[in-house]
Amino acid sequence: MKKTVNLPLYDEFLEIFDNHKIQNWQAKHFWEKMGLNQRYRAKRCKRLMYAGLKVLLKCQYLEIDESKSKKNAFSYTETPRLNELRKRYKKEKLKDVFSMKELALLSQIREKENNIEFLNDLLADNESLEKYFINYKETLENDIKNIKSNIKLMDDIMNK
Repeated sequence: MKKTVNLPLYDEFLEIFDNHKIQNWQAKHFWEKMGLNQRYRAKRCKRLMYAGLKVLLKCQYLEIDESKSKKNAFSYTETPRLNELRKRYKKEKLKDVFSMKELALLSQIREKENNIEFLNDLLADNESLEKYFINYKETLENDIKNIKSNIKLMDDIMNK
């Protein structure tokens, strides 16, 4: 579900879904988990929460359990479709963080490759210096492998 669906309190609902399994929740449970402070306890915010619950029902992320509902308090339970929403939300959150981190890591790789190239240029001029540079080269190469491993881990997490 994208924000364009116009889900009131989008971020608050998605944060709840990311951290909780919804089984026989009443509206008050959503309200408590949203942690909205007193200034938000206005009628307008409550209306937004109820409107959000209606949207979630309409989009079939939640359903009302008639057997557990009371006359004036519905009992909401998540549907299997909510897991799809959780996965999209997770990817959305991770994508921003990982893409920035990946840029930084790729920059580190370029820097280390540049250092290796510099050492190789020095060695091309005088091969007898290799014994002085070998440890530096190995360290740089290991650093590059570790950085690439971190990038692969982020890719694996995103594709899981």
